[in-house]
Amino acid sequence: MRWNLLNVLSSFHCVIAAAGIGFGLGQPALASKVTDFAEVFGVSAPSEPVLLTKMDIGEPYDSMIFHDGYLWVGQNRKEFNANYRVSIFGRDGQRIHEVSLKHTAYTVHPYGQGAIIVTGTSSSPNLTAWTVIRAGAGGFTTEHHWIPAEAWSNGWLGTLGGKEFFLDIGGNSDDSDGSMDPNLPAQTIFTVNRSSAPSYLKMRLRGPVSGFKHGNQFIILRKDSIASPAGKVVIVDPASGTSRDVLDRQLDRPGEPVIMPDGERLVVAEANRGIVHFANLRTGEKVEFETGGSPKSVTVAGTCLIVGMEVEKKGMVLKAPANGPVEMVGSFDFNSFGESFRGLRRVAADVASGTIYGLSAYPCNPIVQSCPDTWNAVVANPVAGREAIIEKCSK
Repeated sequence: MRWNLLNVLSSFHCVIAAAGIGFGLGQPALASKVTDFAEVFGVSAPSEPVLLTKMDIGEPYDSMIFHDGYLWVGQNRKEFNANYRVSIFGRDGQRIHEVSLKHTAYTVHPYGQGAIIVTGTSSSPNLTAWTVIRAGAGGFTTEHHWIPAEAWSNGWLGTLGGKEFFLDIGGNSDDSDGSMDPNLPAQTIFTVNRSSAPSYLKMRLRGPVSGFKHGNQFIILRKDSIASPAGKVVIVDPASGTSRDVLDRQLDRPGEPVIMPDGERLVVAEANRGIVHFANLRTGEKVEFETGGSPKSVTVAGTCLIVGMEVEKKGMVLKAPANGPVEMVGSFDFNSFGESFRGLRRVAADVASGTIYGLSAYPCNPIVQSCPDTWNAVVANPVAGREAIIEKCSK
């Protein structure tokens, strides 16, 4: 089943080359000062999008989420591959705190009430790690953990059975069967707890990029080749060691999947085909919604789905009832920031305030590019339109 969106956002044109967006990580650029919007521009008009903060021109990671009343943003390039931190913003858009990290802020995830978990890499020691940041009455606290050298994490999956599950896209280096057969998928999921060494699941899964826990299973975005933009969404059962495809085919530049509030429907954007996919995990029903743009990031906001168009730097607010058609009920546009906001790589949302956040995070390579002062930033939709988001997405 496919729902068409035709001529609604007439200026959406999926022309990545014309936009000049580079999607590789490249080399880090020299750092520039991270500056809050109020320090430079003052207060924006209610009808204009809001710039919360500039990001460094070398920022490579799209680590941003809204969770439990705060916007959490990872930053990695303040002092040329140092000073890793998470900036925390309140609902008023003001930066209220920064938490220093011993590792990069490669991924950020909700970690229960009032807490997030951050994963990343350190150069000294050369290990991966995870840090829990908690908000409390006395401020923000951190709990840091190194992952032993036997494993290498590229993301956190969730907590199951008292253990933390992580992805390792490179695979278990001590897997004797894998070393003998280069065509055999690697063991790429491992567990750790506070008192034991990493332990890899026996199951094999090629190229896991990201994922999350859903019930007692994991939903994972994986690739057959890291060099290819194509990927698949699979459901992994760690108890049985089995996996199955959700959409039964490769997706062309998919974003990270999410689950709708009903707990049954998975949603994933496919940027190069301009489609947002809905797949009911219980019934198997699939719906495709054509956006007319390049959807890359999606997030749930109450009863709505927020869709960010990467190249167009615009987005839409969708209502997607379980037993009805997908309908666009709102839109947003971050093009007013011009070259200071290169692309809409990730979206986050707070339904209680009607705020939609956008993140531009693309590292400039000074060896092959002319790097401006900045093209990365965290922005938000205009204050004037937030009441409509609250009304439409809270019921």
